[in-house]
Amino acid sequence: MEFAAAVLDTYRTRDLRLEEIESGEVQGAPVWLITLSLQRPKLAVGGIELPSFGERDYKTFTVKKDTAEVLSMKIRELAGHNA
Repeated sequence: MEFAAAVLDTYRTRDLRLEEIESGEVQGAPVWLITLSLQRPKLAVGGIELPSFGERDYKTFTVKKDTAEVLSMKIRELAGHNA
């Protein structure tokens, strides 16, 4: 969550939520696959910002178990989700 807050927009991470944690392996190294959800960016129409109610983006972070190093951050598409 600290990594996400450091690299993503403050607006989007003010309501950061832990959604899912999985154990996995990447190139022989044990990792955590951590899915976080965050607010979608505001939509601007004619110079007016519109809030996005109830809409969230999901990102999965691959984190090495032994060092807590973040190896990647990817967009997580939800099954049956039409973006």
